[in-house]
Amino acid sequence: MEVSRGASHVYGIERHTLCLTPVAGDTQRCRFALGTLGITEPSEIHLVDFDSDENSLASIVYKHTCGIRALASTPWDSSQLVVVNNASVDVPVELVRLNNVPEGPISSRDALEQSVESIAALETPSAEPQLPHAVVCHPSLYNKTAAVVSSASVRVWEFGAPTATQTHTIWASRNAMDDIEAAAWHPSAAAQLSTADGTCVRSWDL
Repeated sequence: MEVSRGASHVYGIERHTLCLTPVAGDTQRCRFALGTLGITEPSEIHLVDFDSDENSLASIVYKHTCGIRALASTPWDSSQLVVVNNASVDVPVELVRLNNVPEGPISSRDALEQSVESIAALETPSAEPQLPHAVVCHPSLYNKTAAVVSSASVRVWEFGAPTATQTHTIWASRNAMDDIEAAAWHPSAAAQLSTADGTCVRSWDL
């Protein structure tokens, strides 16, 4: 649902939603994706375009198998997202592809509902009690890496070709006061990651 308020627009959605991300791999248009929690209804990923010429919003809805706590767009492919699922599933983090993403702007002629394809999955170690709550992709087109954040750890997920992946933990908190809240990649450094917890910000050269 689109609501116009003067010069601004509101994309209304009647579902519980926690996460929003710009589509980093698309430089031709203003496009973003949002994920729903799926508490009392099936979860969805909405791909939304803002057309500045027409001053309007248009969207495609993708059905997802489980609720979404966080998501991040991949710079290397505008149809791919890294998704953090809710606590009720065995695979808390996965790399997914949105099928049939239009090459041009989204229009009313596009299908209203599409499917999501799982490409790769990141399983949480059984020894790690805290499930992930955030994810951030490296901003480079050539560094296919994502940082997966839980309260107790930060794990770096490296995507191979075509679906092979490897992970390593760069920080594990042993103190409840040091619960990790967020992570961010340096915009120009090749492999520098910063994390924020309850007491400080740490930077890592990977």
